[in-house]
This record gives sequence, structure tokens and C-alpha cells, in this order.
Amino acid sequence: MTASSTTKNKSDLMLHTDTRPPIFGREVTSVFKTHFSLPHSKASNVKSLVLPVLLVVMILKNIPYLLSMRFYLKKRRKKNPSKEIRVLYFSDNLDEVNGIANNLRHVVSYMKRNGYQANLAGCAFNTRSNGVIENHYVVLTPRLYSMDQLGYANSELALPNFKPVLRLFKRYPADIIELETPSPGAWSVAIGAKIMGIKVISHYRTDVPTYTCTLVKAKWMHILVLFLMRLFYNMTRPVISPCEEYSRILKKDIWVPSNAIQKLPRGIPLNQFSPSTRGLGVWEKFGGSRPVRFLFVGRISKEKDLPFLEKLWHLLRQETDSAELMFVGNGWYLDTLKANFSNCPEVLFAGEQGGETLASLYADADYFIFPSGTDTFGNVVVEALASGTPAIVTDKGGPQDIIKDQGCGFILPFEKETIWLEQLKECIDIKLKQPEKYESMRRCAFERSRFFSLENTAKSQWAYFTTLCNEYYKK
Repeated sequence: MTASSTTKNKSDLMLHTDTRPPIFGREVTSVFKTHFSLPHSKASNVKSLVLPVLLVVMILKNIPYLLSMRFYLKKRRKKNPSKEIRVLYFSDNLDEVNGIANNLRHVVSYMKRNGYQANLAGCAFNTRSNGVIENHYVVLTPRLYSMDQLGYANSELALPNFKPVLRLFKRYPADIIELETPSPGAWSVAIGAKIMGIKVISHYRTDVPTYTCTLVKAKWMHILVLFLMRLFYNMTRPVISPCEEYSRILKKDIWVPSNAIQKLPRGIPLNQFSPSTRGLGVWEKFGGSRPVRFLFVGRISKEKDLPFLEKLWHLLRQETDSAELMFVGNGWYLDTLKANFSNCPEVLFAGEQGGETLASLYADADYFIFPSGTDTFGNVVVEALASGTPAIVTDKGGPQDIIKDQGCGFILPFEKETIWLEQLKECIDIKLKQPEKYESMRRCAFERSRFFSLENTAKSQWAYFTTLCNEYYKK
């Protein structure tokens, strides 16, 4: 996929890249021409109401074009019937570093390399002067308006500029659009696609109600968000769920009926992680020296339940000096976390990492610790297992499905300090005094990770998409 009205001039590409530091593994390969956009806004409960107003205006303004596209696409399907389906994944968070963005980039890249007609699109971050295409296949369209996400620094809500989006729909028509989060951008694409007669589904990748309750103080926002989510997931059925717990949440809280929920596996690029990268001296470069190593990788933010991990570690260090804890990642809570651990030399911070460094840190760790109760899947948990590192996760959210009954880690009650403390002490004992048991856990971790391959993900998703298309378009 390439952008219409783009420039290939290298100097122009440099001028329009992100003003943020470069993100590992992402390269701008073409740039959209300049489009009109409103100034970016700071987070505000009241200003967030601007988004639906702009959305309605944008849809009404483009209804004639959307209706003409409906007839064009219908005529095109009749004239050129094909057994090959075309899928567009749309997400609001592609221009950030997070599990959803990373997973989508890996999956769609794999699909394109293996002949699937898949594309990936989102909205460019406000720090870009233009929309861009990265790595020749990730389309970040120009934005119309954006604002900081409430309670979630370094993330934003955005509406894409509809004009280039509609051009891309015409140039690269899709049979199915999968929306990853109920964002303003996803709402605009969903409504536009419905008018154009395109099948729209959704994927429950983010526990938005819990995030909102954790990060936003205004009670009326909690009610509004839940109401809008129910509307969104009613409009974009079926809904894909990554695990049993969130299937139950979709039924109970979002009111999605059982027959409109489809559980499908996710996957990661397993070849990027391996137990063989253990012991190369990478961990020591960040100051590690103690015999037992615990690792956290992810966004450094409260919704990952890091305050609980802080309290837990302060209790553990009172009973042993054999262990150390490393945080890998970045986020708005990082400065607070560092301050709270300022007197703990065994707590290490490696910042945002990728490639061989990240792979080696995973493999060097003795245990991966992930206290989050809001993750619908847990890419980082699979990455740890693929590195031969057993994982400790909570019984709330998706990661428990990865670990369950596989001998590759421990599932502990959410925020139960006493139980977590005893388990960490047992983990230290296993590593130091039960080498055979520990090595067995490492082998089980690696073997369990093989289930979450990109191949399994692509095959299962594509088979489901094909069935949906055949039913919807009556091929």
C-alpha cells in the first residue's frame, strides 16, 4: 500500500518525520501531502466532546461521496468476483509503542509476506506535520483533530482527515474492516464503511472501562464511555475476543450476545526471541549483579498495576537481598517509579529497548513478572516464554490463558500481596536450590510459546474472515 499524493524525495521524507525520538524498527517510506488540521489539544473532559461533533460534521459533509463509493464498490465486486478477500485493520494507536501496535504490525507484515491481501491503517500522531507510510505498508493518515488521552500521557485520541482516507478506500477497497479499539478514528471509519456497504467487525483489544475507571476521575466520563462502547460494539459485530475472561466481560458489561463473539488466537514473531540469547552479558550492562533476576516489560503506567508491584518489591527486599528487578519500557509513570525506588539499588531501569537487546534481557531474566489485570492478551508474556523465561501473572485478564496448566509460570490472585510475596520467595528458592525444576520450567515456557505463532494467527483469522465475507456478500 502506498499513499496517493506522496513524495519519494529523501530530503522531504526527513522533513516530515516525527519530532519524537525515532522508534525502533520503523522507517518512513513515503509522505502524504499537507492537509488541513486543527491544533492539537491538551486532555480535557469537556474538549473530548468536540470529537463527536467533528465526527458528525465530517460524515454529513461526505455522505454524497460515501454513497457514490457504495455503488462503485458493489459494481466492482460484481464485475470482478474473486475468491481472494481483502482486509483492512484500523487502529488508533499505531503511531505509539504499545502491545497492540506492535502486534498488528507483526501480524499484517507476516500476512503480506505470505500472500494475504491485508493492509494496516491508523492516524498520524500530532508530532508529525504530515501523514506518513512506514515500512511500505503501515498507513498513518493525516489527522483532522487530536487531543491528549485523558489520564494517559503520551497517547491521544484523534480523528483522521476524511479526504485521504476515502481516496485510500477507493484505491485499496476492502471486503472486511477490523477495528481494534472504540476510538474516534474507529467510529469515523465504522460509520463511513457502513454507508459504503463494507462489512465491519471489531476486536476487543483494550479493557477501556477499567482503564477509564483507573485513570479518569470524573464519574460521568465512566458512564459515557461505557454507553459509547455498547453502541460501538453493537455496530461492529461480530467482536473478536482473545480469551475466555474478556468473552465473559463482553457479554456481561458490553451486552454483546454469545453468538456475536468469536475467540481467536493472537501471535508474535517467535523467531525474534530465543533462550540462546541468555548469558551474553546484556543484563549486566544495565547494572545487574544479583543471582535472581525479575523482569517487567511494558508501558510504565498505573493501569499495568505498577503501584502494586512497588509495594510488593519493598516487602520482598526486607526479607532477601538475592533478587533484583528490572523495568524495560517508558511511560508517564516512569519518573514517579524511579523516585519511589531511589533507595533501592537492586531495582534497574533499562528504558525503551528493542531488537537483540530486548531479546537478551528477556532471556537473561529468571522470571517475568506481570501484575497487570487490564491486558486482554499479553504479547510481552509470550515474548518472555519464547525466551525460555517463566512468567508470573494475575488471574485477571488475558495473560492467565497463556500460562494456564502449562508448567511455565504462576497465576496469582489479583493484588493479593501476601500470596504474591510468598510466591516470589518460592521463585527465588527454585532458582537457587532446585535447578532441575527451574530448567524444566524454562523448557515448558519455550514449548508453550510455540502455540502463539504468526502462522497460527494468520491462518485462523483468515479462515474466519473468509467465512464472514461469504455470508455477508453471499459469494
